[in-house]
Amino acid sequence: MNAQKRRQAGYSLAEMLTVVAIVGTLALVTVPSFMNYYNSNKVKSSMRSFTTDLRTARMTSISRGREVKVSFTTGTAKRGYTLYEGNRSIGTVTTWTPLTGPGSTPPKPAKTLDDVIYFPTDSAKTPQTFIDEDTVADGQLDILFFPDGHVRLPNNLTVGTITIKTDRKVPRPQYAIEISPSGRVQAK
Repeated sequence: MNAQKRRQAGYSLAEMLTVVAIVGTLALVTVPSFMNYYNSNKVKSSMRSFTTDLRTARMTSISRGREVKVSFTTGTAKRGYTLYEGNRSIGTVTTWTPLTGPGSTPPKPAKTLDDVIYFPTDSAKTPQTFIDEDTVADGQLDILFFPDGHVRLPNNLTVGTITIKTDRKVPRPQYAIEISPSGRVQAK
């Protein structure tokens, strides 16, 4: 019999190291871009969810014939907001019943923005034009919708603004949600 060397199939160590180096380089280039894309989408998603909840509050006020308010607190750690229904159609509401969060019937989860976004404290760059509408100052800003669909704007403003913001490095770190006197909600 002829003793021939059999060649075994496989990759050499040099080839494997080259492939690992290429994969590592691609990861270094794509992971930061992916994280930027991921955080940017979280900001957009949270903004869209919040504007949808504002529109839902307006529609609830119209359909039930009662005042509905959305309350939120500003600050870097403040992400939650609650929807309430008043006990009267228009006038002095004496009781606010939670539509979301603790005490809501049927129980509905509390509303929150995503963990990368928050309601910033009012400043020239991050306006929060709504004020605390309650007779008892609870430190929360309130957006009050009436049964005919309009919203109460403070200080005779022509448009109300709610700002949401992120501190992450994304192409658009802040959105201004504007509410017209008629109750139209629009993100800018």
